[in-house]
Order: sequence, then structure tokens, then C-alpha cells
Amino acid sequence: MRHSIAYVESGADGRYSVYTEDDFPFGFFGEGATIEEAKQDFLATFAGFRDDHFRRKGEMIEAEFEFRLDASAVLQQVKPYVSFVGLAEVTGISRQMLSQYACGFRRPKPAVRQRIIDGIHAIGQRLCAV
Repeated sequence: MRHSIAYVESGADGRYSVYTEDDFPFGFFGEGATIEEAKQDFLATFAGFRDDHFRRKGEMIEAEFEFRLDASAVLQQVKPYVSFVGLAEVTGISRQMLSQYACGFRRPKPAVRQRIIDGIHAIGQRLCAV
């Protein structure tokens, strides 16, 4: 069984989509109003294409997926609880840039994505210390 990373992203319309960059003999993705809906749609779509591929080619594709939120999905998840002004102060990333990442207009490099996650954790730790 192959292990594959599936990325969850948030669109400007507030919906979520899930995709993988791994090479499969068929293309598929998922979408939904919530992260969980998008994951379930992704898995159902994969299963449908996998079964169709097996009927046509006789090859069974087995895969398990690890879901990872991209920066847009992470920021959309914390947006109701953490201000971008506060997150900007902790991460050193401007509020405007965080907003662009949240809307999916720009994509941060992996190191910047990690700074965002570390900043969210730092805020959480400060809140827990109160």
C-alpha cells in the first residue's frame, strides 16, 4: 500500500478542496463546505476512480492518505479565534500577507508556513498560561 500526502486548501469562496501531487494513473480531488466534507469527498472520489481503474486495467491501487492543511486552510481555521494583527506581531509576517495566504491569493514557502504554525502555537501557549 502506498502512502500519499493529500493537501487541504481553502478557496476564496470559503470552500475547501483536497488534492495530492503524487502520481496516480487517474486524476481525482475532493471538495466541500468543510474540511471534513472535502476529505470525505476526496476519499470517495479516489475509491470510485480506483474501482473503475481496476475494472478497466485489472490493477488495484491501494493507498492511504495523510491529510495536511495548507496555509490557507490553517489560517481559515484560526481566523475566528486569532487576529491577523496578533499573528503578524508574533510571526513577523505582515497582516496583509497573512490575509493573502488565507484567501489563497499567494502561497507561502514551507518555511513561512511553518512560521505561521509556530506563531499559532505560541499564541496558544500564551493563552494557556493565563
